[in-house]
This record gives sequence, C-alpha cells and structure tokens, in this order.
Amino acid sequence: MTVSVPLARRAGGPDLARGLSLLGIALANMVGWLHGREWTVLLKQTEATALDRTADVLIALLADNRGFPLFAMLFGYGIGMLYRRSRDRGEGVRRFILRMGRRHLVLLGIGLAHAVLLFTGDILIAYAIIGMFVVLLIPRHRFALPLAGVLALPALGVWGWVDGTIGLTGQSGYPAASAPTYLASLEIRADGALREVALAVINDIALLTPMALGAIAARIHLLEQVEANRDLLTPLMRWGLLIGLLGAVPLTAVLVLDPGHVHLEGAVVLGVLGVLHQYSGLAGALGLAAAAALLAERVRRHGAQPGNAAERWSGAASFGAASFGAALAGAAVRGIEALGTVSLSAYIAQSVLFLALFPPFTLDLGATLGSAGTAGIVVLAWLAMLPLAAALRRHGRRGPLEVVLRQLAGSNTATTQRGRPSGSPSQGSRT
Repeated sequence: MTVSVPLARRAGGPDLARGLSLLGIALANMVGWLHGREWTVLLKQTEATALDRTADVLIALLADNRGFPLFAMLFGYGIGMLYRRSRDRGEGVRRFILRMGRRHLVLLGIGLAHAVLLFTGDILIAYAIIGMFVVLLIPRHRFALPLAGVLALPALGVWGWVDGTIGLTGQSGYPAASAPTYLASLEIRADGALREVALAVINDIALLTPMALGAIAARIHLLEQVEANRDLLTPLMRWGLLIGLLGAVPLTAVLVLDPGHVHLEGAVVLGVLGVLHQYSGLAGALGLAAAAALLAERVRRHGAQPGNAAERWSGAASFGAASFGAALAGAAVRGIEALGTVSLSAYIAQSVLFLALFPPFTLDLGATLGSAGTAGIVVLAWLAMLPLAAALRRHGRRGPLEVVLRQLAGSNTATTQRGRPSGSPSQGSRT
C-alpha cells in the first residue's frame, strides 16, 4: 500500500521546479510543432525574423537542454522519496520494486497513448522504462546509482552532438507535424511510439544520469530540508545557474551569427558546442532545482509569520507598488507550485491544445507562425493553467491523470502523520 501525503504538506521546492519546468519544456517542444523551414542548431528554423530569432536565443539560453534534465532529475528525486518512505514503513525491497513496477507500467501506458494520439516528442515512455533502472538500483549499494549516472554520461553527450549538427542534415520538421490529416499523423506517431518502446534502453539511457542525480539528492532530503541544506543549496544555485548560462552561449552564438552554416560547417566543432550545451544544461538544471527549493522555503516562511496577512495589507497601503509586488510574487510562486503538483495532467493538456492549433489538419499555425508567436501561445497557455491548478489545490484535489496513475497503480490516498511529501515524478519532453 502506498501512503500519500496531503497536498498542503508537500515540499514546495520540487513542485515549484516542476511548475517552472513545464514552461521550459513547452518552449523547447515548439520544434515538434513547427514545420516547413529548414533546421539549424537546436532544431531552430534557419530563416527567421529578428523577433523570432530573439525568442530562439532566449529559449536556447534558458530552456533547451535545461528543461528535460530538470524534469528527469525531479523524476529520480521522486523515486528516492518514495523509497525513503517505503523503508520508513518497513516495506521489503521486493514489494517496493513490484509496486513501482506497476506504477511505471501505468506511466508507460499513458506515454504510449500520448505518443500515438497527440505528440511525437513524448518523453513518458522513456521515463517509465529508464526510471525502472533507478528503481532497481536504488536499494543496491550506495555507489550503484552514482556509477550508473557516470556510465550514462557519454549518451547524454550524444544528444548534445545531434543538437549541434542537426542543421547539416537538411531536415525541416518532424514528419507528423506536417502530416495532411490526423489519420496520417496517427500512423506516423504510432510507428514512432513502437520504435521508442523497443529502443528506449539504447536511445534514452542518457536520462539515467539526471535521474540518478535526483535520487542521490533525495537521500539527504536536499530539496525538502532547506535550512539544513542551505550551505549546499546556495552554492549549487549560484554555480549551477552560472555554468548553465555560460555553457549555452557558444551554440546560441552560432544560432545568431551563422544559422545557415555558411562559415561554420564542420561537424566536429558544431558537435562539441552541442555537447557543451548539453552538459552545462545538467548543471543549470541542478542550479534551478536548488533555487526553487530556496525560493519556495522563503515564501512559505514569510507567509507563516504571525500577523503576516495584516502586515501585507498595511504595507500595501503604506508602500504601494513595492509591497503589492511582493505579495503578487508570493502568490505567483504558490500558483506555480500548485501547477507542479499536476504536472502530468498539465503536460498532456499542452499537447491537446497544440494539436488543436498547429497541424495542417487544424489551424496549421505550425507552417505560418515563427518562434515568437508560438512562444507567446505557450506562455499564455502556461499562465492560464496556474489558476486552475491553484483551485484544485485549494480543494485538496489532484490532477485527473495523477488520479488515474495512482488508482491504476494501486496507490492508496490515505495519509500518515509521519509521511513525507510524495514527490510524484513529473513528466516532460527531452527537447
């Protein structure tokens, strides 16, 4: 039996990071919907307006190869939390593995449905399969996970190499994105989904590195016990974000200065820049996770101060916009946290919306909009989900797909006084 924790008692940091990652994942996944113009580095369109290229640059610096390692890290962190709670209850290793096996099998089914019916770039299939490696390794010797993460690092570099050299292939979009009918796109996606299941261990083993890192972090309650880990979280935030940003600059410069590869056409140089972009994204993801934990703790501590509501009202009257801005920022953090608790439902909802807007058999915005317009839709959709998620949280409700996952996996919604936040793994795309 899985004992869950009420939503109000969940750790804020992981949920805040998940909520932010949903925006980054959606921005990075734009490449899966746009079609008709040749790709350059990071699967961006070679020909773009100044506004579109500005959006490309921001996404390349902040979202590409930063969103998926953060999601994968949080997925591993969630597995680590579930294992801790399992040990606290005295559950045997075999029963834990069987229970997690059911959970990942259900997630695999959701991923297959998503990949076939909605979106080519689904990552749930890979999460379900590679995540089971973490489940199998986490009860082993404490060095098993670190070793597995290190061994998977070269595969992560392969992904970076592809991102750096993709513009040399002449591709102009995913086949399903330009399919003339839904049935045609369905056939393309179904074939791709079957190959993904068959080859996930080979193609997606790179996810094991951030997942292992997250599971290791869960051993010391890194994102939950913020005060105890502040001396570690603060430098992780500073250095992780700095490395993540600086490491993204070289490949992003190619995107701006030579997107058509007129001067820079060597695969080796482009590939190395792609690898740098990829590996620095892992550091950036860790920095963002640390920043989210610190910010969530600060907002919760501030909100828990006696008389705080009256002070905020008084401050708003006395100091005007500054105090109001602080209160608004706190509300925004709590809204993003709420979105993080329904990350699976939100991730699938994004694909439903984009399927209604971008393919040729709907509004065909994928052939007419550039990066800037598409990014605007992504941001508006993400903002629209915040109040909906907050309303669900106020009423103590989980997202619809979170409920499906728990019920089909045999989870129990009972609570325990000594339970820790469940940290259910979040989902996202690799791109």
